[in-house]
Amino acid sequence: MTHPSARRLSSLTAGLIGLTCLSTLVPSQADDRLGPINITAAREAPAIAPAMPETVITREEIERSQAQSITDLLAGRAGLIVSNEGGPGKLSSVSIWGQSANRTAVFLDGVRIGSVSAGQSYLEHIPLEQIEQIEIVRGPRSGQWGADAGGGVIQIFTREGTEDGVHLSGGIGAGSRGQREADAHIGGRQGAFDYSLGVAHEETDGFDACENSGPFTPPCYGDEPDDDGYERDSLQLQAGYRFGEGGHVRAHVLAASAEVEYDGPTNNSEIEQRTIGLSASTGRIGFWQLRTQAGRHIDDQDYFRDQRFDSRFDTQRDTLSLANDFFLGSSTTLTVGADQTYDKLSSTTDYVEDGRRNQGLFAQLNTRLGERLDIQGALRRDFNEQFGTANTGSLDLAYRLDEAWTLSAGHGTSFNVPSFNLLYYPPYCIAPGLCFATANPDLEPERTRTSRIGVAWNRGQWGIETTAFRSSADDLIASPPPTYVPENITEATIRGAELVARWSNDTWSAHASLTYLSTENEATGEPLPKQPRWSGRLAVDRQLGAFSLGSTLRGQSGSETDNTGYVVADLRGSYRLAPDWRIEARIDNVFDRDYQIVDGFHQAPRGVFVSLRYGR
Repeated sequence: MTHPSARRLSSLTAGLIGLTCLSTLVPSQADDRLGPINITAAREAPAIAPAMPETVITREEIERSQAQSITDLLAGRAGLIVSNEGGPGKLSSVSIWGQSANRTAVFLDGVRIGSVSAGQSYLEHIPLEQIEQIEIVRGPRSGQWGADAGGGVIQIFTREGTEDGVHLSGGIGAGSRGQREADAHIGGRQGAFDYSLGVAHEETDGFDACENSGPFTPPCYGDEPDDDGYERDSLQLQAGYRFGEGGHVRAHVLAASAEVEYDGPTNNSEIEQRTIGLSASTGRIGFWQLRTQAGRHIDDQDYFRDQRFDSRFDTQRDTLSLANDFFLGSSTTLTVGADQTYDKLSSTTDYVEDGRRNQGLFAQLNTRLGERLDIQGALRRDFNEQFGTANTGSLDLAYRLDEAWTLSAGHGTSFNVPSFNLLYYPPYCIAPGLCFATANPDLEPERTRTSRIGVAWNRGQWGIETTAFRSSADDLIASPPPTYVPENITEATIRGAELVARWSNDTWSAHASLTYLSTENEATGEPLPKQPRWSGRLAVDRQLGAFSLGSTLRGQSGSETDNTGYVVADLRGSYRLAPDWRIEARIDNVFDRDYQIVDGFHQAPRGVFVSLRYGR
């Protein structure tokens, strides 16, 4: 008897082959119809992806926003929920479309990053000064990027040397709560060779973020009020060589070293994060090209209690991928490949298992049918040595009604295995005989199915996009009160919609996003934790000769257990002293709102920051 998953895999494979054959009969179409290629949406294949719910944040927008961190930059964006436990350097996470952070796949220059023990990525230690672009694709991308990309993908690209010659940039700044920053960057291109080198330093005295009501009340555990500081040094290096027909060899490194103070059973930590990658492509040889990438992400964390060593968690993730692109006609690209991820954990805490390997086979087809319809189909089969095999995939369509209107739809599946912490972390004891279970070795992998439908209108200075989505999850992992022990929820449902609008002219630009979520644990009828019903962001900027002014309004609704809800306004401005020199200033939390994103952790009060910057 044929297994149902094998039958589904065979049927979808046959469908992809049929689309391939049909698309080779379609005349050539202009490849610039939908604008520049989104690398993440097409899994770095040289192909146009159909219109998807996506956000691209360029270096220009990063600089204009004057954001302090990646989480500040992402907060309130369409479909995204950002959490933070008390200011710069504190534990942060990003979830997409109501799904938890461990179902958001995060990549740095194509290398999968994240903590092996926690099962999610720590974005708070990645310096914005060394980032060129951030691409976000919302909705399941498991067929392209891995079975666990059920909520979506965030890919962060570090800076490259993009212009001929040698180019310098950098800045220094200071502000409230003892905040000091400095960074410098040199990059350029000499013929086929390009390079980029950057260093950055940040430190702040912080503020007292934690609030408790008793000597053993999480998360403060009786600590006296104190300011919790943060300090980080980082280094970024990238070098590449390009040759004919799209071929290249590229190496990149991003390393960050941080010291974090906080309130809790331990109260400070030392963190080392390093991401190292090497990628290469043969370039197009006839109707084929080969791409390969190898990478390693290291996340080492040492925890201390009043400067006395307490525990260590060192994790390492090695990745290797190989992809073949076949150009099957003027508007069709078929990508077939394999990848492998090996996760390794070393800790003073005794885990039952400390390593596992996942191997995957994937196929992706991008094609255009006729003048108006773009299609992407993807299939993946994973072999996880701990949880067995799983088939995932997605199908995305975009139909252009005319020059302004585009309809889109998609469906995809995902498969997410529980992290080592969820499975094996030992009970935590806050006093002799007072211990709490924090893990469940009987957890099963999560499986989700997501469907979406959307419409976009773009005309000149205006653009509006809206998407509605629905996800059904089996064995969703949650940690419900009062025990907070992780368990599999039999079934959960997530419904939502998002709206994105933009407008700009020669001197003004405005961008707004709004997200609605309705989540439900079908067994209890309760909403899922840490998923507010409403969230949004509005950014407005104006250029006045050498001056520029801007403001961002961001916020989300509250819930009884997770946060207080908030709306916060930030102001910013800059003055260009000379073509390469400018002064920047910002006021965060202008109205000095006292609010919490995660229950028990206050966010920063009003603060002022001023900097002097040179170059791009």
